[in-house]
Amino acid sequence: MGLTLAACAQSDGPTPAEVRRDARAADVLILELAPDVIAALGTPKPPEGFVGFSSRSFVPGAIQPGDVIAVRVFEPSEDGVLSVVNSTALDLGEFVVSPAGTVMIPFVGHIRVAGNSVSAAQNTITQRLRENAIEPQAAVNIQVSPKSAFTVQGNVPQGGLFPLSARGERVLDAVAMAGGTQADPESTIVTVMRGSRSGRQIYAKLLSDPVQNIPLQPGDTVIVGGGGAKFIADGALNSTGEFDFVEGELSLSQAVAKAGGLQSARANPGAVFLFRRQPPGEFFRYRERSGTERNIYGDVIFRADFDSPTERLTAQQFFLRDGDVLYVGNAALANFSKYFQIFNTPPEVPAPSLP
Repeated sequence: MGLTLAACAQSDGPTPAEVRRDARAADVLILELAPDVIAALGTPKPPEGFVGFSSRSFVPGAIQPGDVIAVRVFEPSEDGVLSVVNSTALDLGEFVVSPAGTVMIPFVGHIRVAGNSVSAAQNTITQRLRENAIEPQAAVNIQVSPKSAFTVQGNVPQGGLFPLSARGERVLDAVAMAGGTQADPESTIVTVMRGSRSGRQIYAKLLSDPVQNIPLQPGDTVIVGGGGAKFIADGALNSTGEFDFVEGELSLSQAVAKAGGLQSARANPGAVFLFRRQPPGEFFRYRERSGTERNIYGDVIFRADFDSPTERLTAQQFFLRDGDVLYVGNAALANFSKYFQIFNTPPEVPAPSLP
């Protein structure tokens, strides 16, 4: 960003005046945190969760997508349309259950069988055949079935392949079976991949919202990982460094709290800065006080006054992005106290030499 912050030691950092001076020199806009700024930036989209995923639990022995089923039909009446010479049974063939869970069977048509037991599929086929046959009976057998298991990968101690049971394992069960995760639930993402579909959810929301803890199906892959975004905290905060988070889920207020809060004896609450570097070509449209609208490209600095209750509330609606830098300046009195302590520190007296 080319501002003083990049070159300053963590213990000192630039003063608010130096931030403004260097921003003007680098032609970087400083925006005071306000509702119009929040409106210009828009609301980030949180992880979509597992909307559209089936909530039906796995049933051992049920027909699954990818299974190969054999269908045989019996018709006691010799006058039936399915009767053949010297036999009242007819093999309709073997059919692969589609990813959508359906099969196309002669004399029956297109039916859904995935998730149903063999007996339920037999009943469905029998009911369809009664439209053309006399007292038909269908027999269904699973000829080939993929292994009923799921995979757990990512930030877990013991990833691998795990069997599905009659218990009906869910996403949180999968994480637990793989040894759990020691990462912060608020900055951990759990992804479920099912065929061509995938969904992502924050681990903390899985823990608090039972609806998100969906049942697993054979072939599912559960991936546990970091939130995919990081911010740097520096200056008069109780904890500085690099922090993981989920983009679209961490407000400025939460970021300050994640960094341990403002140092009570050192921080200037009116000098909470957020440095942001927008990717080339990206911009947001901002209306200035004069009424003029302009597109804001490149680097931008946001300033919040945490002495103001209104701006503290606004900070809860301002969300961080990957690569943001949070910096809190020192209070003027803190700088004075630091130098005062230096001049009032008694000089070290060398130990008397022994005779």
